[in-house]
Amino acid sequence: MKNVNIGLSEHKIAQLINEGHLCAADIQCLDKASKQIIWQLCLWCCQNRIHCQNISCHSSQVESNNEAKVLV
Repeated sequence: MKNVNIGLSEHKIAQLINEGHLCAADIQCLDKASKQIIWQLCLWCCQNRIHCQNISCHSSQVESNNEAKVLV
């Protein structure tokens, strides 16, 4: 399957993640700033959706935390 390069606002991405239509683990960020925004949106949305059971989403958060520690 081919990738599609599109642009969405933070608000729309947050809405789609929060409603369960999109998972942050399915998003391939093209730069570090976008990855940080998606990671923060995932954390915010997962806090709001206690029933979030997506293991790949949680493992992406651990990976991002490790990257942040290396960058500091």
